[in-house]
Amino acid sequence: MKIKVTKDRRGHASVWTQPIRAMFLGLCLFVGLGSGVGEAFGKTPVIFDEDIDNLIGGNADPLTMLLHAENIQILGVTTLSGDGWVRQGTEYALKLLELQGRSSIPVYRGAEFPLVQSPAEFVRDTRIYGGVRTDPWLGAYAAHSPAASTVIAPQGGFAKVREQAVPAAQFIVDAVRAHPHQIVIYCGGPLTNLALAINLAPDIVPLIKEVVFMGTSPELQPRTVNVLLDPEAAARVLHAAWPRLTIFTVDLAEKVRRDIELARAVSAGGNEPIAKLYKKSVVDPYDRGETIKWFRMPDELMAAYLVDPSIITSSRQYFVDVDLSLGLERGASVYWDVTPKGYGGAPWPRGHEGPGMQMAVPAADAQIADVPTDFDVQRFRRLFLALMTRS
Repeated sequence: MKIKVTKDRRGHASVWTQPIRAMFLGLCLFVGLGSGVGEAFGKTPVIFDEDIDNLIGGNADPLTMLLHAENIQILGVTTLSGDGWVRQGTEYALKLLELQGRSSIPVYRGAEFPLVQSPAEFVRDTRIYGGVRTDPWLGAYAAHSPAASTVIAPQGGFAKVREQAVPAAQFIVDAVRAHPHQIVIYCGGPLTNLALAINLAPDIVPLIKEVVFMGTSPELQPRTVNVLLDPEAAARVLHAAWPRLTIFTVDLAEKVRRDIELARAVSAGGNEPIAKLYKKSVVDPYDRGETIKWFRMPDELMAAYLVDPSIITSSRQYFVDVDLSLGLERGASVYWDVTPKGYGGAPWPRGHEGPGMQMAVPAADAQIADVPTDFDVQRFRRLFLALMTRS
């Protein structure tokens, strides 16, 4: 490794190794050193952070949707472990971009493990206390899952373009600093990458336009998988004072699920690579009488929101936090309504609680989040199909 010592005009020395210098110059070229991405192209710049585990489905289709949205510019895809291991997910991301002629979008590999808990601890706690809906979903940590280092070729083989050398968290930091107050970060998996980024550079928090996250639940099931997989990361992100944090909950996602009608429409659409995958993996097995699990569509709903926020018909503001205690409630989301109601739905009597009463005070670290509570289901379905079938 070559080392070069240079001095500035004041005589201050700096030390560069050739690889580090090359990495820095490459980053400068990519992020444009502050050029107005959104302003220049009239599009919303998005960092797509997701635990991709296939070429189609709930963790992959949102990327396809955003790739075909005329008002979205994806600056980069950041991957991490969650439903599958990050190394395999990175290969899926690279291949998905290649299939749709978008290999120019860089992919950055992110966190393989959570901030604090080990996979073994997660498996142990889930077996003791249950997982989501008492179903001990283990994602990448399941017994049938291959080793974290095992990577198999996606359908059609490995992509020709490879991942970037820069870690996902560092890319987030550099991109946000280069484009302050413009970038929206889509978080469809655990929050490990974003937590690492703000630990590296807390100054980026007020520079991010919006964080959109899928997870937590105020009513239906407080323990949700994207939080359970890394509770400390979720708490770190939820405690940050973002200009805007929008949370798509499991409660909202219950309003729409995949079905054969959607699958057939995608398989007959103009996006030929995706259509073929849907036909082979979903439609043909269904027609053979095989059982298909029709999952909720929360990540797809988040992507639709980025494209057309008006599909959300109602929302509320809450203080949101995560329980980090060891035991049955670890990873549970905790909500406080910004405008709480008392008995019978009457407004909470702030300032004159009376004997034996107190205000509903949120935890000290809890921040306010915008939480959509309803959306136009038919408009969402139409938008999903329009984006998924666009050539």
